[in-house]
Amino acid sequence: MDAGRCETTLLRNFLADGLEMMTVDVLNRLLAMHSRSLPTYLVSAPPWYPESDSNAMVALRHVAEDHALMVDRLGAEIMREHGAVKAGEFPMTYTDLHDLSIDFVLRQVVSELQGNLEEIQTCMDQLQNAPAAKALAEEALGATQGHLDNLISLESVS
Repeated sequence: MDAGRCETTLLRNFLADGLEMMTVDVLNRLLAMHSRSLPTYLVSAPPWYPESDSNAMVALRHVAEDHALMVDRLGAEIMREHGAVKAGEFPMTYTDLHDLSIDFVLRQVVSELQGNLEEIQTCMDQLQNAPAAKALAEEALGATQGHLDNLISLESVS
């Protein structure tokens, strides 16, 4: 093999490895967002709620279940890209919320999901050259918007 082809192959491999690592980093940001979300935390440390607010807790559990499914799919894609799954830790601020009312916590979840929409869109933009990963981000965006709409409707009923 001549030197020009060797350099081209090395450059191509270097760029592919860099793209693969960037894809893994972005997927890990999405994975941490879902695996360490407030709804996921609240399933283990539920807020106080009267029986009349059980619909809100059911909705939060549904969000957490969807997040767990997305985490599994993101983790599989990260491993397919030869990356390491990095879920991170729950924010310490969550520990202050488990003994507050569901109404207050619901507003916090809505706020978090609104912020997630922007972050997921940023991730989608960064995954333009990784179609499978971008498709997962698009799905996460749609699911987040759906959960947000549902929780806002519950919030307005309260």
